Formats: sequence, structure tokens, C-alpha cells
Amino acid sequence: MLKNYSLIIKATSSFLLFTIIIQILLGAWVRLTGSGMSCPDWPLCYGFFFPSYEKINALGITEYTYFQIFLEWIHRANAAFIIGPITIILFLYLIFNAKVEKKIKKYSYYLIILLGIQGLLGGLTVIKSNIPWSVAIHLASAFLLFYIVLNIFLLTFDDSKHKIIVTKFLKNLCYITLCLALITACAGAFTSKYGASLSCSSWPSCNEKFFPNISDQFEIIHFTHRVLAFCLVTLILYVLFRLKNSFKHLPYRSKVAYILIPVIIFLQIIIGASLIVFEIPIWMGIFHQFMGLLLFASITIMLSNLKEKS
Repeated sequence: MLKNYSLIIKATSSFLLFTIIIQILLGAWVRLTGSGMSCPDWPLCYGFFFPSYEKINALGITEYTYFQIFLEWIHRANAAFIIGPITIILFLYLIFNAKVEKKIKKYSYYLIILLGIQGLLGGLTVIKSNIPWSVAIHLASAFLLFYIVLNIFLLTFDDSKHKIIVTKFLKNLCYITLCLALITACAGAFTSKYGASLSCSSWPSCNEKFFPNISDQFEIIHFTHRVLAFCLVTLILYVLFRLKNSFKHLPYRSKVAYILIPVIIFLQIIIGASLIVFEIPIWMGIFHQFMGLLLFASITIMLSNLKEKS
């Protein structure tokens, strides 16, 4: 039977994971609708705590629709009023509960540090007028926060008997794969914000050529994202091949993750091509972001059950 404190951590971290997923998808929605600067100040929005339609209409703003302004405000509100407080509550509970294992307490410090960094990056992104590198770093921080919370959740399960012994090389390769998944997702955000999403108007070629025009920075940025995605897929498939003989020994959720990873890759390839063909429908771009996060989570779950050979 699970201990009460484990149930509390599971419930709190599960809810926090859900809110972070929503936050990342809201961020993609904001980016794809060009709403990132619809609230030009921070942490308020045009000086208002809540930018009601009447208040915004009275300002006579013409650059953005009220929907764009409200979307950006919701993105900020979810971070400030839900993610922030829940993260602090979870951190305090983990720190001051003597029954919580040290390895979970260690992650709690990462948790509160990343929350602070994420808040500062949110302000920096607005101050820097949503320039591509700030948007990419902001997304990376959100992914890392998700990673920490997911690990806290996974550590509440007693999996010591279900750890798979692997070589140091394979364990490190799994971490490299996880890092590459993060970099690829951030490169996608950078490409989108830079305005290079359709610079290669054909797929898998780039404007009917195998290589991009090296004098066109937009094509280079777009093609770099494709190269990263190709390297990621290759690396993941190799890791899955190396782990195939250990599949039957994995706990149920890791088996689900193992099976899910190739499905996600297949869908991401289809979505990636469709984004070019259909010129980036907003819903498809958001789904592409979600699948990237799901892939990142699946690799994390796989890693949680691997133990380096001593």
C-alpha cells in the first residue's frame, strides 16, 4: 500500500505536470498566432492586472485582436497563478517532510531554481520583444521544469527491483538522446519565431534541392531543424534496438513508453511534412509541439528504469 505522503506527491506532481503541458501548448499557440508581444509590458498587460475587453477597447489598440491579448494573458496567468504556487507548495512539502527520500528532496531544489529561472526568462522574453533566441531558451526552461516534475513523480514508485542494467555507454547515449530531443524542440521554436518555417517549401527536399542555399539564412535555419530531427530519430531507433532484449523486464509504464516512442516518431514525420504542405495550420503546429513533449517524456520514463552497470 502506498504511503500517504507518496500519494500526496503523486497527486500534486501529476497536476503540476498537466499545468506545465498546458503552459507549453499555450506558448506554442501564442507563438503561432504572433501574440507574443500582444501584452508589451510585464508582469502586467498594458498596465492592467486583467485586460478586460472594455479596458483594451478603450486604449484603441489596432496591432492585435483582443483574442491575441487574452491568449497571452492566459499564458502568463497559468504560470503565475497555477504553476508558480503549486510548485512552491510541492517544494515546501518535499523539503519539510522528514519522510521524503533524499533523492526526491534533491530534485525539489532543482524544481524551485527552475521556477525562478522560468519566471525571469518570461520577463526577459517580453523585454527582448520575443526575439527567437529568448523564445527558444524560455521553451527549454519549460521542458526542464517538466523533466524535474516528471522525475519527482516517477521517484514515488518503488522500482528498485525493475531496474535494467545497461552499460555506461548506453546510459549516456540515452541522456544524449534526451538532450537532443530538447534541442530539436527548441530549434523548432527558434525556426518558427525567426520566420523560417516555410523557407524550405518542399519536403523532404529543401525547395527541390537536397541541400539548402547556404547564402539564405532562413533556409539554413529551417534545414538545421530537419537535420537535428533526423539525427534524433536515428539515435532513438538505435537506443530502442539496443534495449529490445530487455523489454520484457521493464515495468509496465516503461513498456508503454518503449512502444509509444516509434509511434510518436512516425506521427512527427507525417506532421512535419504536413506543416509544409498545408502551410502551418495553427492546430497542427500546437499538436507538433505536444508530440515533441510527449517524446521527451517517453524517453525520460525509459531512462528512469535504466541502471548503469557497476
